[in-house]
Amino acid sequence: MKLRHAVLLVLLLAILFAWLWLFYRDGGVTHQELADLIVAEGAETRAKVDARCDALDAKLDRIESKLDKLIELANPRLPDGMTAAE
Repeated sequence: MKLRHAVLLVLLLAILFAWLWLFYRDGGVTHQELADLIVAEGAETRAKVDARCDALDAKLDRIESKLDKLIELANPRLPDGMTAAE
């Protein structure tokens, strides 16, 4: 009886292994699929980074214009014909 159970267990394991091998041997990802995904995600990431850089550039331009106004307020213009004292 034990031999019959052992043979049956080995047979079931062999069938399970054969089934798994048959249906999952080609379940991987091809090189082309990986390359396409990397290119697509790279383009998406590049677009996000470019958008954030553009937003930062706009913010820096606003800060620069405010600083220019502060410099003008700190250094008032001289009347015509006058020069700054050295």
